[in-house]
Amino acid sequence: MKIKLISALIAGIILAGCGSDSDSDDNIDKDKGKPSVVLAFDGAINGMQATYSCDNGETGTTAGKTDGYGKVTIYNDTFADKPESCSVELSVPVGEKAIDMSNGKDMSKVAYSIPKGLIKAGQTDIAATPFTTLITKTMQETGDTDIQTAKDSVFTSLGLDSSLTDEQKEGMLTNPQETLEALEKQDPKIAQDIVAKTVVLSDVLVSQKDDETVTVADITAVTKTIAEDVIAKNPTYPKASEGSNDIIVIDVSDVLADKDNFEQAAGGTVPPAVEDELTDPPVVPEAGLPDPENPPVEQPTPPTPGTGGGDGGITD
Repeated sequence: MKIKLISALIAGIILAGCGSDSDSDDNIDKDKGKPSVVLAFDGAINGMQATYSCDNGETGTTAGKTDGYGKVTIYNDTFADKPESCSVELSVPVGEKAIDMSNGKDMSKVAYSIPKGLIKAGQTDIAATPFTTLITKTMQETGDTDIQTAKDSVFTSLGLDSSLTDEQKEGMLTNPQETLEALEKQDPKIAQDIVAKTVVLSDVLVSQKDDETVTVADITAVTKTIAEDVIAKNPTYPKASEGSNDIIVIDVSDVLADKDNFEQAAGGTVPPAVEDELTDPPVVPEAGLPDPENPPVEQPTPPTPGTGGGDGGITD
């Protein structure tokens, strides 16, 4: 059954039944260790695999992919007991697809990360988002291993520091869906700003994925410039119009791959090519949104017992 949109300003859908966390049990070898559920979120993204790496040398990649609610389960004792010692990468297998379940957008080129130190022991909500990815890039750029410094830097550079409480900032890094839902009730304009910046930041990261010379300062400058224009040109974003449940789809990743466009946006001016993408953008009707119970990207078929088909869960 098609689930309802969570609000007028949140680029996502209520994760109804989200207790059905991640992979089908048939796809996971539970003997590998304790379970930890990781969410890939822009909206929720279906079709990404999680790879973890811990200080003790343990590594692994899930055979299962994020489901229709954006969730995938890692089974590993170290990751469950000492997650602060582990980093996580969410990516799409080569040649395969990933889909944003909030609007049907192709997310096949997206890669999100969670740096070591961001996840705390006992933390039940774990999310990989454009924000956590920018924290990773900030730590790599500065060489500073202090996670709080990196978190503060990201929210400040995106212009969100004064808009959010410490609890809300933490929520955006752990449970963004519920945090956005609560924010929309409290201050719809702040929620709208965060949604626009989340979506644009994701596209900026895709557009510059292979360029190690691009700075975090440039990434955040481009994100703020374009997110502001998204809302200026589409005042009811992410909805197509007031009272409608049709969803606007923004994708500026391709036009920002052009260096001139990126540098112009970094300087505070929206390039004409980007303006074209933001003027009368594509709209997905509510009836056309993907169904999380039957997501576009299916889970891999589990091996038949006794056939030697592999462990069906984590590759170490």
